[in-house]
Amino acid sequence: MLYAQYTPVVRAILIAMGTAGLVMPVMAQTAQADDAKDKTLSTVTVVGTVDELQSLDFYAPNSSAVIRKDEIDAMGARKLDQALQYQAGVLSEPFGADNKVEWFKIRGFDASVSLDGTPTSPNGYFVWKPEVFGVESVEVLKGPSALVFGASETGGVVNLVTKRPQKQRALELNTEVGNNNRLGLSVDYNNIANSDGSVYYRLVAQARKEDGMQRETNMKSYYLAPSVTMEFSPRTSLTLLGSIQHEDGRPTNGFLPAYGTIIDTPYGRIDRRFNAGEPGVDQLKRTQSSLGWLLSHKFNQDWKFTQDYKYTNLDLDQTNTFAYGSNGDRELLRGYTFTDGKSKSHYLDNRISGRLRLGDSVQLLPTFGIDYLKSDTDGLNNGFGMVPNLDMFNPVYGAPFAVTGTPYGLHSKQWGAYASAQMRVGSHWNFNAGIRHDKAKNNGQTNGADSSYDVSKNSINAGAMYITDFGVSPYISYSESFKPIAGVDGYGNAYRPYEGQQSEVGVKLEPTWLNGGNITLAYFDVKEKNALVSDASNIQSQTGKRTNKGIELQGDFKLGANTRIKAAYTHNNSRQDVTAAQTVRTPLIPDNQASLWVSHAFALANSQKLTVAAGARYNGSTEDQRYTPGTRISSYTLLDLMVRYDISREWALQFNARNLTDKTYVSGCDFYCYYGDARTVDLQLQYKWK
Repeated sequence: MLYAQYTPVVRAILIAMGTAGLVMPVMAQTAQADDAKDKTLSTVTVVGTVDELQSLDFYAPNSSAVIRKDEIDAMGARKLDQALQYQAGVLSEPFGADNKVEWFKIRGFDASVSLDGTPTSPNGYFVWKPEVFGVESVEVLKGPSALVFGASETGGVVNLVTKRPQKQRALELNTEVGNNNRLGLSVDYNNIANSDGSVYYRLVAQARKEDGMQRETNMKSYYLAPSVTMEFSPRTSLTLLGSIQHEDGRPTNGFLPAYGTIIDTPYGRIDRRFNAGEPGVDQLKRTQSSLGWLLSHKFNQDWKFTQDYKYTNLDLDQTNTFAYGSNGDRELLRGYTFTDGKSKSHYLDNRISGRLRLGDSVQLLPTFGIDYLKSDTDGLNNGFGMVPNLDMFNPVYGAPFAVTGTPYGLHSKQWGAYASAQMRVGSHWNFNAGIRHDKAKNNGQTNGADSSYDVSKNSINAGAMYITDFGVSPYISYSESFKPIAGVDGYGNAYRPYEGQQSEVGVKLEPTWLNGGNITLAYFDVKEKNALVSDASNIQSQTGKRTNKGIELQGDFKLGANTRIKAAYTHNNSRQDVTAAQTVRTPLIPDNQASLWVSHAFALANSQKLTVAAGARYNGSTEDQRYTPGTRISSYTLLDLMVRYDISREWALQFNARNLTDKTYVSGCDFYCYYGDARTVDLQLQYKWK
């Protein structure tokens, strides 16, 4: 007897087809009946968001935010962590400015990043770096949220919805110039391919170069993302998405000891522009590419099937030299990390969602599906190698050292099955609930040690909100997360999965006097088991748990027709177990954070417009109680400025300054200490045509 042999991805597709095959006959009669009255039904092309699983509506019982492209552009954000800086609960760039990766925490914890609803599946140093110019919006879910795509970090999920084709002809050109030798050019072109408008495409491209804050650091980046949408019928559409991104340069390295940054030396403090690495050795060459599709089919007005597939490939060659301590005088003790290899992944998600009317005033919106993730990473890696010392006040580079690596391999598979539902009862009650089961396996070696795991986990979430008639809506929610991680600590012990839990109560206000604005106040209690703690080996170890209890306040509203205000405040009470007998304040996480962004538009003659915006970002003081107890890292306030002059309907000139006063500050310490970014200034000339 012959047996067909299928790869895991093919098996997942067959299962999806079988599931759809079971459902479609049941719905066929309804669909035929609806065809007569629904000929003009528009195709839903916004696939790859998380709204079906975890509603992002203001009246959903959770904390979430959607950052639109125009907001990202107004802030002059060139990286994802910069785009998140005016959100309550988000700590951006805790490790200072970094030209090779994104750094942010939500509610005191690391957060996962997904692209069009698919996880970017970081493996060690193999981390996907998104290009913000290619993003249409950023969806932020705060706190544990395993339901979105299964395994996720305790801090939450940040999903990037990339630019995809629109049924219109449009062109956007941008040129930019700034300090630190910044130069950039970007193109966004959208067009319709055929006469009936059923096929349309988009091409997004970007090229940029810029020096880092540290001397002799720089990065060039290139990005190309073509996409096409095909509407086979008013009910069925397929969007093909592709991207390739290449970065080449000398990476920044912000790792410095407390001695010389927050602790005085007889020779003064370390210059924030000082490069503790080896300019002749340090390098980053990263090429990341993706190819996938977003399929949507509506059976009728209420039920639809979506399929999301993405293949990613990440090729990385990276050497980083950094300081991990000092000799107590002038010299830095240094080490290096080295990675050279490839990481490939397949992700497939099949989902059916719909609407059930249980009465005149009760609606149930169920969603259920299965997903599958396969990831393979292979190469050479060295998490820590020795490097000759360097004088921190009179550096002389070029002392020879050997860069070596050991075989590195991680091969993981993860299956997930999930079901969720949102229920609306009358005009006052909103409920949601979901359950998910994941099974994850990994086989591999990290630094010569076995990093295998074979785990499974159930995760749930639930919430309820009461919507009053006078714009005040209290809510309560509970959610969980689960994140298996590959790797070993400095003692060769394999990491155990993160497990996160969050309880939250809050109130959302949308009173008429806010002129279309809203305010959210939330209290959260987040716990994470098996948290990672930094150590001197530059390889993190797990111990105990980490907790954070806090308050968030976010307000977005208008004053009159031309003035907009975005205000945020966060209070954290974050604690980290170091040993069974010792708990310390979590490093890097300030007790208090606040931000304010105010913009005003002036109407000029001949339909011209001048928009001026100013922002302030405050981070309270922190302390690394484990390694430098009693030494507090000072609070800091950074000012941002934006001026935009719309010359005509097509042309605009925009000026952005971040850290306007060029403040020197230490963003935080966690064994290592990190200087925050210096002032950046850029001027952008923009042309738009529709």
